[in-house]
Amino acid sequence: MNAQKKENIRTQKTCALIRKTFREMLIEMDYNQISIKKLTERADINRRTFYLHYGSIDELLNELIDEIADGYIKMTNSLNGYYDQREIARAFLLYFAQQDELHEKIICNSNFKYISDRINRRISDINQGHIDDLGKVSPYLKNIIIAYLNMSCLGMYRRWVADKKRIPLDEFVNVAVNLVCNGVLSMPEYLNSSF
Repeated sequence: MNAQKKENIRTQKTCALIRKTFREMLIEMDYNQISIKKLTERADINRRTFYLHYGSIDELLNELIDEIADGYIKMTNSLNGYYDQREIARAFLLYFAQQDELHEKIICNSNFKYISDRINRRISDINQGHIDDLGKVSPYLKNIIIAYLNMSCLGMYRRWVADKKRIPLDEFVNVAVNLVCNGVLSMPEYLNSSF
């Protein structure tokens, strides 16, 4: 094996170790408690090695945000905002419901709100492209529609997690998609209840 190939393998392993350690630390503590010193000690690497691969902890965070947002974007890239709203909402809910403990913590834990907001902004920017098919809707109305879609899906997902996922995933997704696309008055249980 030539020297360059060995170096590439070593670089990949070091970056993977840094990312793995960063993820473990995020599960255990708040982002603002993570320092390069703590991360390098835990990963058993020196600071210089860290700086060969990353400029800061924020750079690691940005990589994680991109990873989370890109997963959703891949699922919805081919969808049309006008015709596929149900599928866009379904993809959003399924994507986040099927992620690991770290993703759930980032999306649902209030201590990670600013990270969750950054992911949501990135997803909102992508959803802007899906809404382009709405015709002559003003950009301001488009922003309202996107905010409604994103925040309602996000709010229902957070509530489902807070309730310990007691509703089966398929049922949760079906109810949430129906609510997003048709409103609360479309729910027969709601209509049949007395006020």
